[in-house]
Amino acid sequence: MSEELTRGGESLFKLARRGYEREDVDAYVATLQRQIRELQAQLQAHLQHGPDDAVREALERVGAEVVSVLKQAHDTAGEIVAEAEREAAEERARAKREAAHVTAVAEQRVHELDLDTDRIWGERERIVADARDLARQLIQLADQAAARFPSDGEATAALNARN
Repeated sequence: MSEELTRGGESLFKLARRGYEREDVDAYVATLQRQIRELQAQLQAHLQHGPDDAVREALERVGAEVVSVLKQAHDTAGEIVAEAEREAAEERARAKREAAHVTAVAEQRVHELDLDTDRIWGERERIVADARDLARQLIQLADQAAARFPSDGEATAALNARN
């Protein structure tokens, strides 16, 4: 108890003949009583208005936590969107490269088919020309054979005409 009655190593009360100086003790008790009344008034005011204040304080504390959670969610969403956009850009670039490759292969194939078509048409024209030439040659050969070996009616008419 003596520790409670000291302030910074000094005694709160002056020593008197039979203990402490009564006036110092009374002044100290009066100060304590005034502080107790003030604290009781604050407690009473707090109890009368306290629930609303307590709720407001709790809401402010929870509100701050919600703001923190929402900020973190917003930041996380931003990171997710950024990652998705990066992946989408990579996929678009890959698809563009693949489309360019497929287009190049298809254009090369079309070029090859055009060359084949031109070659086939040239070959067709050569075959048709050869067939016409062969037909012309066959007609000449037939005409020569017909002239060399006339039919019986033609041979008799030719002999009669010579005589």
